[in-house]
Amino acid sequence: MKRLVSILVLLVLAVSIFAEVGVYSNKVVIGSFQAMSGPYAVIGQEMTKGMKAYFNWINKRGGVYGRKIELIVADDQLNPAKTVVEVKRLVEQDKVFALVGGLGTYGCLAVMDYVEQNKVPFVYQGSGASQLVLPPKKYIFAVQPDYTLEGALIAKYVAEIAKFKNPAIVYMNNDVGLEGYAAFKQELAKYKMTPSVEISYNPADTDYSGLVIKLVDKNPDVIVVYGLLTDTVRWVKTIRDYGLSGKVITTYANADPSFMTLAGKYAEGVIFTGWVPLPTPDRPAFVRDYQRAVSIHQETYPKELPSSYAVAGFIAAEVFTEGLVRAGKDLTRERLIIALESFNHWDGILAKDITWGPNLRRGKSSLYFLAIKNNQFVPITDLIQY
Repeated sequence: MKRLVSILVLLVLAVSIFAEVGVYSNKVVIGSFQAMSGPYAVIGQEMTKGMKAYFNWINKRGGVYGRKIELIVADDQLNPAKTVVEVKRLVEQDKVFALVGGLGTYGCLAVMDYVEQNKVPFVYQGSGASQLVLPPKKYIFAVQPDYTLEGALIAKYVAEIAKFKNPAIVYMNNDVGLEGYAAFKQELAKYKMTPSVEISYNPADTDYSGLVIKLVDKNPDVIVVYGLLTDTVRWVKTIRDYGLSGKVITTYANADPSFMTLAGKYAEGVIFTGWVPLPTPDRPAFVRDYQRAVSIHQETYPKELPSSYAVAGFIAAEVFTEGLVRAGKDLTRERLIIALESFNHWDGILAKDITWGPNLRRGKSSLYFLAIKNNQFVPITDLIQY
């Protein structure tokens, strides 16, 4: 009897030793950090909806290998100091298996080293900071194109595809703007071109009339604006009010219907980068996929169309779930890493052309361009590879 008890104790110990953090017989627990309150709550709440809708859809159908996906969302208000605290809580107290879909450049960068040191897989960052993927880190898998890739492809579009002659760039004086600016200028030099005007600005400012005079003096035929939603809209309005007619190109972070709402008539003709295909009539496969995504979203949020931010959350969830499927029933963090590294131009419902591999963590290497025409987003190029 004593021997039997000893054997049982040893078996229990063996199971506890080899069990993976956050993985149970009936569920896998994951975490995310989002701005659920504060000035950026509209982004965080929507991104969370996209993740929850997809995971709910998977869970209603039995989960992955019988495990439901349990998502814990921490509210960091897009404040990197809070992000650090919340991520440590998720990892050390909630014992999450992985992080999925964290929002915000500064928050993602603030926890990057901690996540890597603690060997916690982090799939999809709501950020375009290239520091997350260059140099590659074992446990961090990006999906969104980074600003270095984007800046280079904007330069390619300006010089090679659209053949503009007199480009200018306006950029935020922070990590996002500086990275995009540097990549744009470096790639543009390959075409023996340089911006005729370079304007750095503080996104907290509300009056750009003193700076726009520099653009008026050179009258560029295209102006690249590396800013986020509200300040980019302010720049577009200022540019047009001062009589400049050059095309405006801005980052994919602004390619959301809210841009049209905020900019009104000024939105017409603005060009954006994009990485999620648009469901237009000439692309029936994308229409089919989008309609499927809407039906999945509406299982949790009836009669509600997913916003661009909800689409981002949806993609984060479907990419991670595909990783779980490939990792197999005996789920561990290391098996997930190997599974994610097997992605080779993988297409999901909304996620398209995702590739990872050993020493490759930049999930996207392609973008396309779209413009606002008659209050609608319209593709103006196919996917462009870098």
